[in-house]
Amino acid sequence: MIQHEEIEKVENFWNEHLCGKQFVNEEIYTPAFFNEYRAFRYKKEHHLLEIINEYDSSNKDTLEIGLGVGADTTQWAAKSKSHTGIDLTDEAVYSTTKHLELLGLKGTIVKGSAEELPFKNESFDLVYSQGVLHHTDNIENTFSGIHRILRPDGEFIIMLYTKDSFNYWFRIQMYFRARMLAEIFKNKIGLKSNPTWAEHYQNFKKMGWKYLSWKEFPHHCTDGPSCTIANIYYKKEIIDLLAKHNLIVERTEKYHFPISSKHPKLERSLAKYLGFYRFYWGKKI
Repeated sequence: MIQHEEIEKVENFWNEHLCGKQFVNEEIYTPAFFNEYRAFRYKKEHHLLEIINEYDSSNKDTLEIGLGVGADTTQWAAKSKSHTGIDLTDEAVYSTTKHLELLGLKGTIVKGSAEELPFKNESFDLVYSQGVLHHTDNIENTFSGIHRILRPDGEFIIMLYTKDSFNYWFRIQMYFRARMLAEIFKNKIGLKSNPTWAEHYQNFKKMGWKYLSWKEFPHHCTDGPSCTIANIYYKKEIIDLLAKHNLIVERTEKYHFPISSKHPKLERSLAKYLGFYRFYWGKKI
């Protein structure tokens, strides 16, 4: 059963925090804004263009779930027979539509939920989703929908946060948890936290020690303290859930280690084993 209240929380968060805009200083929605964002994105996440470009979509109808500022959308729209994008938020839909227009690219951009994909059966050859589906309340609803809208032997490329990572075990569960305890102590003796940790502290005041629980705390340590749903998965867990919906994983790879983008070779070497982003490539059976 789809919990619309939870989906609304996700929508509200991402409407207020358009993914990626915080990294750009230019006036939002201007050509300079989009140009700077694309440059930033593909420098920091240097694996993305390789992943997108290795797939020949020149004769394919592609779907992207979750859009953000629309950088990846422009890549798929430029190379696919047709490209459709869907996002839960008005902000991402507007941003992506504007991004395409400014680059003279064609694409169909719609507002909708990943858990209730509003497309006909067997509409697409490929479903691509990068860093989005871990923000769904029930990822199985999405996997079921992906199977339905893919054509026979249709393919998918999705990225989800993985527990098999340095970021999950050491940065979130250990360092962030220790920092949270320190911030609680600071506030108890009258000292103030910076804005991010002040927000964490307000969450703690509302939820009590439950906020630091093994299950609850990681949600708030990925995309901001007010992010309520940011699931982190084991590799086998996702492979099994996909298989349950007749989506078979053919390969996986890990990316993204939290160090400066000035050291891409080192970052990629570490990410191969300790990365927080796990990509899954597979197909419908």
